Amino acid sequence: MNRFIGGTLVLLLVMVAGTGGVRAEIAGLRGATWGELRYEIPKEGEQNLVLDGWIKQGIDLAKWGDTSLNTYAKLRYKWDTEGLPWNNIMGPTLGVSLDTFVPSGLSGSLGAEYTWEKQMFDGNDIMDQKVVIYINWYGWWDLKD
Repeated sequence: MNRFIGGTLVLLLVMVAGTGGVRAEIAGLRGATWGELRYEIPKEGEQNLVLDGWIKQGIDLAKWGDTSLNTYAKLRYKWDTEGLPWNNIMGPTLGVSLDTFVPSGLSGSLGAEYTWEKQMFDGNDIMDQKVVIYINWYGWWDLKD
């Protein structure tokens, strides 16, 4: 697993270096936000209101058609009314991703990020730090067309 993580990070660094480094012209300044507010009503146990989301600002270092190389800073947050430690976090993230957007209905990303997460209401000063390697996708369609 460590070889996979190391190999993915090296691949992403090579892609960044291949764009010309700092001298590359900025291709875009994309930002995004995502959020969800949900009310969980289990058959047994406590009900819980959960707010989960992030806000992200990126810099597109290079663009090839519908694909771009993006570096970004993100603020993640999660809060709940039940007070569960894993549901009450906040912290910054730095990352790099290769993003593809196809207007006909598909979006995907391959990336790596470094995240700091602080549990907000547990009374300690522990900051969880981790590397996350991800692939994500989103698709949409209209059956009428």
